[in-house]
Amino acid sequence: MKRLFTSFTIVSLAALGGCSQGTPGGPGTTDTSSKKPAYGQADDTFNLSVPVMSSALQQGEKSEATIGIKRAKNFDEDVALNFADVPKGVTIDPASPVIKHGDTDVKIVFHASDESALGEFKIKVTGHPAKGGDAKVDFKLAISAKDTFTLSTPRLSTSLKQGETKSVSIGIKRDKTFDQDVALSFGEMPTGVTLEPAAPVIKQGDAETEITLTSADDASLGNFAIKLTGHPAVGADASNELKLTVIK
Repeated sequence: MKRLFTSFTIVSLAALGGCSQGTPGGPGTTDTSSKKPAYGQADDTFNLSVPVMSSALQQGEKSEATIGIKRAKNFDEDVALNFADVPKGVTIDPASPVIKHGDTDVKIVFHASDESALGEFKIKVTGHPAKGGDAKVDFKLAISAKDTFTLSTPRLSTSLKQGETKSVSIGIKRDKTFDQDVALSFGEMPTGVTLEPAAPVIKQGDAETEITLTSADDASLGNFAIKLTGHPAVGADASNELKLTVIK
């Protein structure tokens, strides 16, 4: 099953406009001899940055993100990241990323399962240095329902005599704004049975496509359940079974 990546960026603090910086961390935040540092003001501190606007992710999709860091003077440590309040059904890879000393960011991938929770969420991102206090920032993520489709086949088994040719319709039901072409593939066919076209496609806007089954004179007899898979350009595959009975 193939899924394309969408992408969004947790902007590096090299460009401060449109970013939410949260609270700073590092040894400078635990120095009781100085005032509590504001963003980027104290030595030995760092800040993480995320977009002000929510990033959008559909169920069943993966999205790559880049978490940025701004290092104040004298701060050159590795910073380990961890995440809290992650929505149900969403995973992050790697689960425990690290922004290495000298680096300005790290890439992560958010993955929403097909059954992930829907809505707008604030994921708490914490940066933990080897020394000093943690930096914290909220990352806003909006998860929407996937654009889905289902495939339909004849409810009753299609009866095909040896030496016979018969047409069968494969239907599609499109949810929401799903309007892609869907390529169809079939599992193992009974010996002596072929179909045309070999790789049918239900075109955008069409409700069905027609295939032709041909049984050889010596085709295998019996009842068969042929796996049917529909593959869109973006998103998850759908599957069903085509029931077929070959008789004399």
